[in-house]
Amino acid sequence: MPKKMKALSIALSLSLLSGCAFFQPDTKAPQMPLPTSTQAQPDWISDAWWKQFADPTLDQLIEAARTNNQNLALASARVDQARAVLGINTAAQLPRVDLGAAGSRQKVSEKSTTAALGTYNDYQVAGVASWELDLWGKLANLSEAARRNYLGATYNRDGVELALYAEVAQTYFNLRALDAQLQIATDTVKSREETYALQTKRFKGGLISELDVRQSESELDIARAAVPDLVSSVARTEGALAVLIGSDPKTIIESTPARGRSIDQIDKAPAIPSGLPSDLMLRRPDIQSAEATLIGTRAQVEAARAAYFPTVSLTGLLGVQSVSFSNLFSGAAKTWSFAGNLAMPLFDGGLTAAQVDQARAVEQQALANYRLTVQQAFADVRGALISNAESTKKTKAQSDRVIALQRQYKLASLRYDNGYSSYLEVLDAERSLFDARLALVDAQLAEANTRVALYKAVGGGWRLPDKQS
Repeated sequence: MPKKMKALSIALSLSLLSGCAFFQPDTKAPQMPLPTSTQAQPDWISDAWWKQFADPTLDQLIEAARTNNQNLALASARVDQARAVLGINTAAQLPRVDLGAAGSRQKVSEKSTTAALGTYNDYQVAGVASWELDLWGKLANLSEAARRNYLGATYNRDGVELALYAEVAQTYFNLRALDAQLQIATDTVKSREETYALQTKRFKGGLISELDVRQSESELDIARAAVPDLVSSVARTEGALAVLIGSDPKTIIESTPARGRSIDQIDKAPAIPSGLPSDLMLRRPDIQSAEATLIGTRAQVEAARAAYFPTVSLTGLLGVQSVSFSNLFSGAAKTWSFAGNLAMPLFDGGLTAAQVDQARAVEQQALANYRLTVQQAFADVRGALISNAESTKKTKAQSDRVIALQRQYKLASLRYDNGYSSYLEVLDAERSLFDARLALVDAQLAEANTRVALYKAVGGGWRLPDKQS
């Protein structure tokens, strides 16, 4: 027994050495030149960034999407799958113990060397243990690769969640913008119907020519023609928003998403600084996912390299065996065995080398993807920062234009009523005002959406999970 305990102790010590395995992957992300910034994390960046728009309806839509969106459910299921794979690879590093029982009746050939046994029974109950000693870190690296894949799946789910919330917010803002434009078109139709009726009376009274009536009628038809397209756009956007928040088919058909603040009442949140800390962007879920994937492929390379070296495994059996069931659990029926096995490739036709090359190629793909993801992230932030600043200027300019055209329309109407100008001046001013009001809504929508795009570009305030090493 002491010899067996000594052998087991040696095996355990060798296995523990796998924690200091010969092949360990580099767990550091590649260094890339980043813009310098001394700025601390801005106050406007938070996990619940959508609350800065101060619209309770938007908050409710985001919460519904978190609970019911199927893309997010799919990403969460992939996290569960990756967690299970990690459990499988972790279990492979530990001893396996199985319990088996068997019973048989057998007749031995009279011509065999064991002919004296004749017909006999054989009963056996035994525990069988097996353990592959991870001397070169193959199993440890496979487990590390699975852990990194699990992290990558988790960060990917975070990225899906961030993109989902951004899409919900932008779709909701688009819906409110369409609502505003539909209201503008409807109000314009009503106003032009009144103008057309007035012009018809004036024509019948001989005060104006038929030309003025037909011009008024044409402008009325233009406004009427804008309404159906806007109604259709509203319906499509309502459907898109309903899908994003995970509404069931009955709700999609029979109900419409709730409305909150109008597009011109949406809070634009605090001012955005011109620069941001570089480490803030590196916390984006897509960058974290790309980094985890890269480190996982490095572990796969080390696991592939370990195949060049011997595989050492231990097996043991402890149980009872007897030809008589009544004696099966007696002391004399005890049986045991202990064995070690070593296997090492001598010639495999280049298989191991090809597998290592394949793993290295996958690593290079992951490295290129990581660098590309970082590059794209900083390009997104730069574009979002500039667009955010410029969209505010555009909204202000469009608002000033509407005010100016409202004054122009009023003056043109006065000149026409007093006989100083033709009706064309009124029509031109009215047409320009209608287009400008629609354009102002577009500018307000763009300003809200660029703010959402900026939140998305900086990662929405996502924090590094505690599980990240």
